[in-house]
Amino acid sequence: MMSNHKLAKAVADMGFYEFRRQLKYKCELYGSELIVVDRWFPSSKTCSNCGTVKESLLLSERIFNCERCGFSCERDLNAALNLAMAGSLLRNANANVRDSLWTG
Repeated sequence: MMSNHKLAKAVADMGFYEFRRQLKYKCELYGSELIVVDRWFPSSKTCSNCGTVKESLLLSERIFNCERCGFSCERDLNAALNLAMAGSLLRNANANVRDSLWTG
C-alpha cells in the first residue's frame, strides 16, 4: 500500500474512515482545505494529457500509454496528476468531477 510500512499499518489498523476524519480535523486545525474526490473517479484510467478514459487497464500495467494522444508515464504519477487536477477543479469551480472535462 505504501512504502512506509509503519504508516501503512497505522492506516490499516484505524480504517480509512477514521483516517479521513482525523485528516479533516488536522486540516481545520492548521487552516488547510481537504478536497475529497469521488472514490469511483477513474484516476488511473484517465489520460492526464488529453482526458481520454481507457476502457480497461490491468493492475499489472505499470506504465500508462494513451492510444489517442501518445502520452506515456508511470501509472501512479498519471493518477496523481489526475487527482491534483480534479481537486483543483473542485476547489476553484466548486464543480462536480463527473460534470467536468475529465468524464472523457
